[in-house]
Formats: sequence, C-alpha cells, structure tokens
Amino acid sequence: MLDRAKRVLIAEDNPDDVSPLVRAFKREPAWEIAVVEDGAEAIDFMFRRGVYADAWRPDLFILNINMPKIDGLEVLERVEAVPQLATIPIVMWTVSQRLTDIEKAYKLGASAFVSKPCDDDEMESCANAIRSFWDWVWFDDTQ
Repeated sequence: MLDRAKRVLIAEDNPDDVSPLVRAFKREPAWEIAVVEDGAEAIDFMFRRGVYADAWRPDLFILNINMPKIDGLEVLERVEAVPQLATIPIVMWTVSQRLTDIEKAYKLGASAFVSKPCDDDEMESCANAIRSFWDWVWFDDTQ
C-alpha cells in the first residue's frame, strides 16, 4: 500500500477539459494533482527540469495530443524513451479520433487512448471513468 496519495499529471491546455479531470481525481480518496498547459511544461515536469526540478513522479500521466509548443505525441515519445519513465501509464486524452493518431499513440507506448466527448455531462462521465479505471487496476508491488 502506498504511504501517500496517488499522483496524476494532467497535460491539457483547455481549462474546460481540465476541470472534469480535476474534479474526478479530487474525489475521495483524492489523488495529488499537477496540471501543465503545454508540451514543453510536460517534458520539464517529467524530466524534472527548470521550475519543475523538484517535481514528484506521477503514478498516471493524462496527456492531450494537441498541445502548444510540443505536441502530445512527441511528449509521449520522449517520455517512453526513458526506461525509468516508461513504466508510468500514459492516457492520451484528445479530441482526435483519427486512426493514425490512435495507432501512433499505441505504437509509442500509450496505455490508453480516450477521445474527449463534446457534451459536458459525457465529459464528466468520461473523466470519472478514467479515474475509476485507474483506481481499479492500481497495484502495489510492495505487498
């Protein structure tokens, strides 16, 4: 069992798409949440650079594809190239439903690909489903 809250990093530039995720992960038992707004910040957080030099390592990374500065697929590729980071589950959270994006994300090592719904209620349900799924599959290898 972890002696701390689970941690999620959310890389999303649209505040309307961040809000349902934050609400979902604040449900009890609450996860520790960090939000970055572009791909460069996501890289800095994951690699603990610059203002993120003291960042914690996330247990789950939710990553939008269409990000400013560095797109999510490139972030995914860079993170997955580092063995210590490649074990962190990464959920692609995007409006894209393009087969090429889905295939590329999985080829690069994404754990899941979730197309964001357009409807607010569905967005809330989708965010809750992501949270519920990762709570359900979570395992602790210290037992």
